[in-house]
Amino acid sequence: MNHTRKAIRRVLAVMLCAAALLTTAAMGATVQTDNTIPMTDARELREEWKKDKDFTLADPAPWDLDELKKVVDVQDPRSVAAYWVWAVNRLVDNYNDGMAMMKYLFADLEPYGRGFTEGGISGRAGWDTYFNERLKDDNYKWLPRTYFKGTDVRDGFKPTLPLTVELYYNGTNTETVNAQTLDSLGRLNIIYWVRSNAGGNQVNINLSRFEGSDRWYVTSGASSNTLFYDQSNGLGSTAAERQAAIKLAASTRGDESTAAEHEKFYSGEIVPGTIEQALPFTDVPANGLYADAVKWAYTNGVTNGTSATTFGTEDSCTRGQVVTFLWRAAGEPEPRNAVNPFKDVKESDYYYQPVLWAVEQGITGGTAADKFSPDQTCSTAHIITFLYRAMGAGSDGWYEEARSWAAGKGLLEGTGITVSPDETCPRGNVAAFLYRAYVK
Repeated sequence: MNHTRKAIRRVLAVMLCAAALLTTAAMGATVQTDNTIPMTDARELREEWKKDKDFTLADPAPWDLDELKKVVDVQDPRSVAAYWVWAVNRLVDNYNDGMAMMKYLFADLEPYGRGFTEGGISGRAGWDTYFNERLKDDNYKWLPRTYFKGTDVRDGFKPTLPLTVELYYNGTNTETVNAQTLDSLGRLNIIYWVRSNAGGNQVNINLSRFEGSDRWYVTSGASSNTLFYDQSNGLGSTAAERQAAIKLAASTRGDESTAAEHEKFYSGEIVPGTIEQALPFTDVPANGLYADAVKWAYTNGVTNGTSATTFGTEDSCTRGQVVTFLWRAAGEPEPRNAVNPFKDVKESDYYYQPVLWAVEQGITGGTAADKFSPDQTCSTAHIITFLYRAMGAGSDGWYEEARSWAAGKGLLEGTGITVSPDETCPRGNVAAFLYRAYVK
């Protein structure tokens, strides 16, 4: 009798799986591969994806689906995750455009299957009846804005521009899910989390792609609801303080771009990853010596400014900063040797991997056997010598050979710089040297 019951349960389980698959097929079409997009390795997460990252959106951020398709890189899970946060925010100003963008970025996993359904089985992405309450009430519309960098209760959670999302890699959950699904379902996953600047709420964003698929999708519908999570209790210690903060937040907007700005930015064909964002820096004249170099460095994530409105062209740089700029310009390569020889470089330092990479590449050996001196001001001799070695031009000597090489390559032209260990190299010149070496 027990054997009979077990057999019946097995048959029922198979029937339920079949019914689930039939229901999924009836309610939505499985994603189709777009062969115009070169496919990446579906079984491997790139090392650069497994790092925390400040991801900067296009400026102005896309208003509708057509604009989104021009700027999101669907082969980069970080890009999909960051624009997902923006799409949920867009619901507040234009529900239809926000939902269209969410559907493009989102897919429901097919139960018991090796695929997923674009836009969600319901065709409404991560939509929930919970949105009705939030989108109709000014007391809640500002909530998803708080996940952008720079938002603060003191200015009504008005984000700084260009919009930037701080993505934190959730390695533990990523490894756990991949161990469960990669071989059995062919699904590769990666999970990031974002933090609210209101009550500190943390939201996981799960992304998935399948073998043979051409892109990444958000596959955690709950993340859209959680971005609207009520955190008003974190706005102040008293009811009056909280109400004042909510009133201020309701009076500000997350997107103040104009139709003219969108027409100017999105009118041409834009290739993902190559957008030239408008510079927010008041100390970089449009036709100045550093303009092209700073635009390249800023757009490609080599360096931000020293504030929201200044690049700090005349400010000095430290050895740690310059090595980090070099590493980013080279594509943030993973150092093969994890042995750290320096007592003044910790794993928690932003320049930790850049320093290990630079030592490994013979770009610098530090200032002593066990010291890198990351806070030491970088001279013109330092940056030119580092570049000379990073570009594979040579490795002998100190800065004399590097100076001759730089002059021959036109790196020094028009800068008025003397290559010397006694002359400080301003940030504007550092950007110019990197740009001329890597791009021109």
